[in-house]
Amino acid sequence: MNYDINVAPDELARLVVQAAENAAAQGYWTGAAPIAQDALHHLTRFLGLLLAGDDDINRRELTVYSQALRGASGVDASHEDLRAAAMETMEMANDPDALHAFLGETPRYLRAIVAMDRERGTRNAGQVVTALSGLGVAMLTADGREAEEEDSIFTTHLNHLRGELDVHGVTTD
Repeated sequence: MNYDINVAPDELARLVVQAAENAAAQGYWTGAAPIAQDALHHLTRFLGLLLAGDDDINRRELTVYSQALRGASGVDASHEDLRAAAMETMEMANDPDALHAFLGETPRYLRAIVAMDRERGTRNAGQVVTALSGLGVAMLTADGREAEEEDSIFTTHLNHLRGELDVHGVTTD
């Protein structure tokens, strides 16, 4: 696969969190924890899988991961903390049932955004999935190598999320 991206990872991650916070502010979030925490958790896991999907973590990948998580959380993490977070996701990657469940799961924050879009006729969910796609592309291209495992994770999860938007009548256009 050949990828190109023109928006910085921190901006894309910030868009994801802002859309989630908008849905919460409009009353579409029912979770006990803040919706931004749910979005950050999803970003950490999704990008962590792409980061460590080829069993190698290099500095350029860690930089993209750091930028994205800083954009989502507003906090700078050390490369050691980022590496540890990515390695935690590898536990999930090594458990086929857990990996399959994650790839086929719609995060709760995105379900809240979809509910808001359906009711209000907005297109925030499509923008979030597009931002997630851009973040995935940034991660996939950071090391300059193509790994089938990473492409599979990217494609499977994004196709699921796009399908979820279609089921609910919310498009990415």
